[in-house]
Amino acid sequence: MTELKEEKRRAKAVSRRSRGVEARYRAIVDTAVDAIVVIDEMGRVEAFNPAAERLFGHPAEAVIGRNIRVLMPEPYHGEHDGYLDRYRQTGERRIIGIGREVSGLRRDGSTFPLELSIAEWREDGKRFFTGVMRDITERRRAEELQRLLVNELNHRVKNTLATVQSVAGQTLRNAADLEDARDSLTTRLLALARAHDILTLESWDGAELRDVVASLIASHGDTERFAVDGPAFRLAPKVALSLSLALHELMTNATKYGALSNESGRVALSWARVSDADTERLDLRWEEIDGPKVSTPSRQGFGSRLITGGLARELGGEVRLEYPETGVVCTISSALSKPGEPSRFIRGSA
Repeated sequence: MTELKEEKRRAKAVSRRSRGVEARYRAIVDTAVDAIVVIDEMGRVEAFNPAAERLFGHPAEAVIGRNIRVLMPEPYHGEHDGYLDRYRQTGERRIIGIGREVSGLRRDGSTFPLELSIAEWREDGKRFFTGVMRDITERRRAEELQRLLVNELNHRVKNTLATVQSVAGQTLRNAADLEDARDSLTTRLLALARAHDILTLESWDGAELRDVVASLIASHGDTERFAVDGPAFRLAPKVALSLSLALHELMTNATKYGALSNESGRVALSWARVSDADTERLDLRWEEIDGPKVSTPSRQGFGSRLITGGLARELGGEVRLEYPETGVVCTISSALSKPGEPSRFIRGSA
């Protein structure tokens, strides 16, 4: 009798432990962040945890007993039973124990990418499969954003290197000697670097024209010799770089030979948005005042070619350099946009 009681006691203890283990496993499954779905070897859903309910939008009772294909868009919907049949016949594993990325089908008909891993287990001679699923929509978005950023970075680096190559080549061809080449190239690269700094602060979405001008003037040091006037106006990145170089060439020339080469000369720099009929354009004017008398140069240097050629092409507009005795005048006029073409500018507030 004592042995019988002890056996019953042990049996009850085992039963309690089994129930405890089952409860713990159930709690783990029910509180898991990832969706967990169990199917039998025919593809019928046996278990569907709360995370799966949230992921697919189905209550468990609406899915249990149905074929797992209800959660699959094409082509997975039409191919799944064939996968199971082939596995039962050949034992060949294509997904089980390996994992893959597939698409899921929500109750509302929307599809989404998910990461799926599958494990096989047996109970009472029957075969079951447990699938653990995770929505990877945000990961895909992050990967796509990273791809776009890498492509954009690659594009910018190539453009910058092409600009540096062009500036270096032109500088060397026009330099009087090695020292002149070094000094000219250094200041031009610094002008590019300042423009890059401004664009980086703006995440390369564009640059304020006033910031580009302020950076240029700050590099000269004597800010009181500049009169600046113009509305808020944003430039596309490539235009900001080209305009920075062009303004740098104007200031360098003014410092060596023009209004900034004496004690009294000044520079007036202004811009405006001008509307004519059905078009709108940016007009910018650089005017040197009270400097030495100037005359049209006998030959066109790199700076002049950059301003009247390269900048004009970049802006798709007209750039003029004039040399009245009173001082150099540079005028820039460019349409904000043309039908069927992307704008070279990002419009600012008046």
